[in-house]
Amino acid sequence: MFGYITPCKEELKVREVSVYQAYYCGLCKCIGRRAGQAARACLSYDCAYVAVLLSAIEGEDTCQPGRCAYKPWAKPRSMAAETPALAFAADLNVLLAYYKLKDDWLDERKLLAMPALAALRPAAKRAEDANPALSQAIANGIAGLRELEKQNCAELDAPADAFAQMMRRVGACAPITLARNLQVFEHLLYHVGRWVYLMDAWDDLHKDKKSGAYNPFIASNASRERAEFLLHCSRNEAIAAYELLDIGAHRGITDNVLYEGCAMKMHAILGGRDEQSI
Repeated sequence: MFGYITPCKEELKVREVSVYQAYYCGLCKCIGRRAGQAARACLSYDCAYVAVLLSAIEGEDTCQPGRCAYKPWAKPRSMAAETPALAFAADLNVLLAYYKLKDDWLDERKLLAMPALAALRPAAKRAEDANPALSQAIANGIAGLRELEKQNCAELDAPADAFAQMMRRVGACAPITLARNLQVFEHLLYHVGRWVYLMDAWDDLHKDKKSGAYNPFIASNASRERAEFLLHCSRNEAIAAYELLDIGAHRGITDNVLYEGCAMKMHAILGGRDEQSI
């Protein structure tokens, strides 16, 4: 998984940190219940944000005391109870992790991908059975992206758009009551997906250059300035969509992630690359 959509915890209130951690822990437990305990290893910050955001849109605040199976002697901690929002985020987490591993194996024959893929397959099957439309959206999206990578697509926007379109279709499967919010959520996930894809590509730039793996920035010979411009555009479009949502809970957390957390992550990754052309 990617793990780029995280809060800037230093700017959150103490209670907001506790609520965010409750959703992170609640998502972990929900994955275990729905897909099996082994699948908890693929827990993602990105999907924790989806869980918080969907709960915020629906006005849910379901935190309650619970225990961590991996720390049975620790005191009970606050955890989000399973809701349609949390269940959706859990299935999304498992399916994205599974198809990412599958893509790694098919494209690069990464040795660690095959045993991890085999271990995660039963969990992915359970998530697929629970949410077939979501599974189909991800499978089709990853397949389309793989075809562009096989062609060594030199058009930077094409693979970014393919991943973003996949996330738009993912958004269409979300358990959101109001049609207006659902439409905006799809648009938000499109731009967040585009941002995540470009962030991951830039983050992997030097590694892919050494290994010879496909990277859209290498294929298009893009500069750091081009990467920065596209990332800022995608994040700004995501924020514009987000501001159209009716948020009923956890506003402080959802604001923090897009306004401050993503900006901080983007600065860290762009700042770690030289400014010359690739």
